[in-house]
Amino acid sequence: MLSIGLLLFGLVPIARAQGTPVQTPAPVQTYAVKGRTIIAFFRHVTDAEMERDPDVSEALGDFQLYASQARPRLLALGIDFEVASATRFKLRIGKHVRDFRARQADVGYYFIAPGKEAHVEYGVMTDVDLVEAARAYFSIDARHGSRPKGRSERAC
Repeated sequence: MLSIGLLLFGLVPIARAQGTPVQTPAPVQTYAVKGRTIIAFFRHVTDAEMERDPDVSEALGDFQLYASQARPRLLALGIDFEVASATRFKLRIGKHVRDFRARQADVGYYFIAPGKEAHVEYGVMTDVDLVEAARAYFSIDARHGSRPKGRSERAC
C-alpha cells in the first residue's frame, strides 16, 4: 500500500516499484552559440553496432576523418566547430535555448550564428565540401576569409 501511495504522488518511478531498473535517458548536450558555429552530429553508435554493420562503421569513420580535417580550416575562418555524438542537442543563443532533433538522417551538420536562421545539411560531407558549405552559409569571401560588407542576415 505504501508503494502505491508513493507511486500516486510520483515519488517512486513505476519501473523501480515493479523491480525493473530505471534507465535514465542520456543528458542532452547544450552548446553556447556566440558566433559562427557548426555542430557536426552523428547518432551514438555502440561497438557492437559497428561490428554488426560495417556500413555504419565506415560512415562513422569517414565522418570523424573529414570532421578532424575540416576543423583547423573552419577555426581559421572564425567558425566554432563542435562534434556531437547524438542527433539531439540544445543550443543557447543569448538568453534563448533551442532544441534540435535530426529529422532526416542520423548524420549531418547544423550551421548557426546569432541573428541568422539555422541551416542543416544531412549526410557525411568531405572536409572540402564542409568548408565550402560553411563559406556559403556564413557568406565568407574565399579570398579574404571574412564576410563581404553589405550582406544582411535573416533573423531567427
